[in-house]
Amino acid sequence: MFADKKILAVIPARGGSKGLPRKNVKLLQDKPLITWSIEVAKRSELIDRVVVSTDDAEIADVAKQAGADVPFMRPEHLASDSSPTKDALIHCVQTLTEDYDILLLLQPTSPLRTLETMESCIKLSAESGKTVISVSESKKPVEWMFYRHDAGFNYVLDGVTKPTRRQDCKPVYYVDGCVYCIQIAELEASHDIFNEHSLTVVSKEQESVDIDTIQDFNYCEYLLKGNH
Repeated sequence: MFADKKILAVIPARGGSKGLPRKNVKLLQDKPLITWSIEVAKRSELIDRVVVSTDDAEIADVAKQAGADVPFMRPEHLASDSSPTKDALIHCVQTLTEDYDILLLLQPTSPLRTLETMESCIKLSAESGKTVISVSESKKPVEWMFYRHDAGFNYVLDGVTKPTRRQDCKPVYYVDGCVYCIQIAELEASHDIFNEHSLTVVSKEQESVDIDTIQDFNYCEYLLKGNH
């Protein structure tokens, strides 16, 4: 709990994964991938409960061994490739008997998130009453980006003078998927995880690693070995 707000951490982990099969229980430095997210959540004194939402028995067992609660198995219709994460979150909130104010969404594919960034999001959300998401700065300026077509290309920012030096470009950011700190009242009212009114916290560079392929996984292992 923080600022009189009850905080529920939810880690959604489906059994199916096409990009990297069984990635949520794949060993990353001798530890199942999902365990990294469970452990950082368990370290925080701000979080009241850590729940894993899964449709998979093996993932459920691994999650319990790591100290998370698995109070239900996610229904099949909420665990397909096309099932929105927000629907699984709403199902979780509505299935639990306790009431919470803030839902902390921790995707297991972001194992390098830090306690500092996670708690910064929690505190800002509790103090502001708004949803807070983690973001990362893009390495390439938006002024240099363009859409390709058969006759050539069009800059994303049409009609804007393109700076030739990176330091003259305005920083741009993207949602990195590391931390989503969601006001539950907003989630239930709009069924959106975040919107343009959400506040942001900037992640450290390596926190933004999102594991979807074996290449992502290998890169994450490389970083964990200190080769950066």
